[in-house]
Amino acid sequence: MKKADFNLAKQKADELLKLCDERPIKLSLILNHLGLSTRYATVDDDMPEEAKLIPQEKIILVRQDDAPVTRKLFSIAHEIGHFVLHNHNKERYRLDMKNVNKLDDDQMIEEQEANAFAAELLMPYNEVKEMLLKGYDTQDIMNYFNVSYAFAVFRTSFIVKGF
Repeated sequence: MKKADFNLAKQKADELLKLCDERPIKLSLILNHLGLSTRYATVDDDMPEEAKLIPQEKIILVRQDDAPVTRKLFSIAHEIGHFVLHNHNKERYRLDMKNVNKLDDDQMIEEQEANAFAAELLMPYNEVKEMLLKGYDTQDIMNYFNVSYAFAVFRTSFIVKGF
């Protein structure tokens, strides 16, 4: 059975991180480099999920709702992950992992890879690890990387397990 390639996700994120040495990362630099653009979805765009990549048009649609900006940034990073990691033969949504039973094996793998890519792009493993070793707390890390508290907790917990 095929497994998610987390090393490739990390490698591709690391390559793009070289474009922007400041934090929080400016997704606009990454989007411009890849020739991608973003826009809010309209009623006609049929947006059941948070974001949608249309690779043929090099566009990421973002659902216009009350979700925090940090959530939307993660969704954009996730869709960038699909763009750099997966073929461009179909549109992809940022799928809700709570509905994991609706995903086939290939979709599950692609979602895991895109999530790993987004995590590395927004909160690079080695940088977070260094901050933790220096005594920064989750709130400090959240603010530094401009991510949600929930994501900062998830990412730091994942990294602490690797110590």
